[in-house]
Amino acid sequence: MQEKIATLSEAIELVGDGQVVALQNMATQAAPMALVRELIRQQKRDLALIVLVGGMAVDWLAAAGVIDRLIGAAVSMEQFGLCRQYRYAVEAGRIKVEELSESVLNARLGAGARNLPFLPTRGAIGTDLIARNPDNLKMLDDPFGGHPVLACRALVPDVALVHAHRADRYGNVQYEPTILWPDIGIMPMAAKRVIVTAEEIVDTEILRRNPDRTRLPGFIVDAVVEVPYGAHPTSFFPNYTYDSGFHREWAEAARDRATATAFIDRYVRTPSSQQEYVDAVGDVSELSTIQTAEHSG
Repeated sequence: MQEKIATLSEAIELVGDGQVVALQNMATQAAPMALVRELIRQQKRDLALIVLVGGMAVDWLAAAGVIDRLIGAAVSMEQFGLCRQYRYAVEAGRIKVEELSESVLNARLGAGARNLPFLPTRGAIGTDLIARNPDNLKMLDDPFGGHPVLACRALVPDVALVHAHRADRYGNVQYEPTILWPDIGIMPMAAKRVIVTAEEIVDTEILRRNPDRTRLPGFIVDAVVEVPYGAHPTSFFPNYTYDSGFHREWAEAARDRATATAFIDRYVRTPSSQQEYVDAVGDVSELSTIQTAEHSG
């Protein structure tokens, strides 16, 4: 079997300018932030980004000029406010948006994962999303005599970026059961290439103790990088919660182009490794305290 272990730099070198990149996360949860930072450090350009619900990662990529198109349902930092740098870029025309509902986006990715030309749904019928996406959404009559359905054209990302709980050196990837469990495989299974950061790289025998938790098989993964706290400042249950203070700091900095750039210089461009990033942020171990207490109680 081929080993898939790489550094962050080596992994992101697999992403080419102008490619379509799927980013697996939900707003303040489970974003592959270490990979996002490396995209910025390597000055990738003209990427189209796919997100279900994007958060700080999208804001950073917008502020750094990495993305020029977004395909997704929503972009928000939830209780921490708007993604202002993304909003400014959209308003200025630097980023074009292909707005889809979550059901439609999942159908498009599902078709890509199954090597089908499209999948049907009824999730967006009655909305203006159909008129806004004429090249990718088409109403069809049910050939079996039922109600019409919406055909959602297959979406095949060039690369999917994901963060996981653990992996082995061959790229077999495990997750703990979480609220994201049902959707973990949809983006990477649809993508041509898959890059994974994991909280830890473990021996294959450890994965075999819980084979039901192996959600991505090694044969679809192109690179795996061990990055503890690789989702910070988003949460990664049950390992750690989101960093509220860091989110608030960015939300304030993002109001202005100059302060946003200074923030990214400090926390993204200057640190050359995950450890240097963690050192710049401060003590992140306290983010695990709540989860540890819950499990030990």
